[in-house]
Amino acid sequence: MNLALLFKLRLVVAALGGSQRLGWWNADVLTNTGEYLFKQGFHRSAPFAQTRAGFRAAQLACDEALAIQPSPGGPITCHLFRLTPVIEDAFENERNRWMDEPEAWTDTFQQAWALTPEQWPQALIDLAGLGADSLAWAREQTPQTAKALRLADRAEIHQGHLEKLAAGFLSSQPGQLVVPYLQVAD
Repeated sequence: MNLALLFKLRLVVAALGGSQRLGWWNADVLTNTGEYLFKQGFHRSAPFAQTRAGFRAAQLACDEALAIQPSPGGPITCHLFRLTPVIEDAFENERNRWMDEPEAWTDTFQQAWALTPEQWPQALIDLAGLGADSLAWAREQTPQTAKALRLADRAEIHQGHLEKLAAGFLSSQPGQLVVPYLQVAD
């Protein structure tokens, strides 16, 4: 699984979903202002601390929209900001490794902080490297409820699911979050 792609997909969706852009969650930490504030307390790891906060805000908003209450056993409800424990652990390990080479991510962070709502959804292709076919798929989808777009359930998640979980946010409108999700076996 391409965890760098996952990071970039999360980054674009979380940044554009902030309250001053598309208004899907009440957080604007993934901006130039957020960068300034995080540099005050996290000199070396500011952008990674900043993304952790932005991803957490997105995760909580998505969990709330889907009414997720994690429980042991049974299927796991996954969305872009809450995947299986195995994937999340691997992601966290990579993220920690990336913190040792922050200069490799500088351009990506600067582009993300500068995103505007008008760049949605093209930023998924330009900044995150999402395939145009995933956006075409998303444009054909109809949410099952006012807040949820359910993908077909799976036994496990692969790269194509990650791309659809990001592209599925196209079902959202400014100020109206629709969360793409799927359930996987525990």
